[in-house]
Amino acid sequence: MSVALLNFYARRRQRMAAVPFDDFIVAHIRAGQKRLTNGTQRAAVDMGHYLVVTPGMLLNVENVPASNGPYLSSCIAVSRELLLEKKWTTDTDPTTWTVLPPSPALDQAFAHTELGLQQQLPQAVLAHRVRELLEALDLSGFRPTSLQELAVAERVRMLLAAMPDRAWHAEDIAGHLAMSVATLRRKLAAEKTSFRAVLEEVRLARALTLIQTTTQPLKRIAEVCGYLSPSRFATRFRMRFGTLPSELRE
Repeated sequence: MSVALLNFYARRRQRMAAVPFDDFIVAHIRAGQKRLTNGTQRAAVDMGHYLVVTPGMLLNVENVPASNGPYLSSCIAVSRELLLEKKWTTDTDPTTWTVLPPSPALDQAFAHTELGLQQQLPQAVLAHRVRELLEALDLSGFRPTSLQELAVAERVRMLLAAMPDRAWHAEDIAGHLAMSVATLRRKLAAEKTSFRAVLEEVRLARALTLIQTTTQPLKRIAEVCGYLSPSRFATRFRMRFGTLPSELRE
């Protein structure tokens, strides 16, 4: 089980295309508004409300600062293990992502989990707090779509995410997954992707998070995400998210 807290801050409007959500995400909007689109589905998450996203989603995201201040949000990211053990009781239709209004149970459960992460409590304690948060989501009417067995691409993504700056080769990952390189490539092709595509997705997703949640120089972010050339990093980032790293950092 892994759980993490990310805080997002923006003084200017941010637009990002096809942002990947690899973990189960519960985001609380503190100031401003978050807007999302996914095909024909659109939603706006106002201050005080919550965004809940199941793993594997790609959403177009826009962070809109408040009229008198910045955009602020706190995000709790939870790996699949605790999500898979939860027995959802609500009779609402399952969904891949949704917006929930504040409620006493949800507000308190989110704050309880957030405080535990800020205090770096042991994982066993944090697991109980995440369960409390999931129960509050259940009471709020949220039920996720069924989480199937991990696709090969997602298993590859999880391995690469541990060290995105490493000079990975398909042989390395095939060995971890106990399959031949040919089998790995065939399975990824069946999922309409490739080893190189997954590797770049992992690196750019990590860069996106670091740009938004840290003050590290962009050159350093490029390095820790496996890009030796800052200009190539900037080009690939704009192709993927529709904005330059420097524009997003501003």
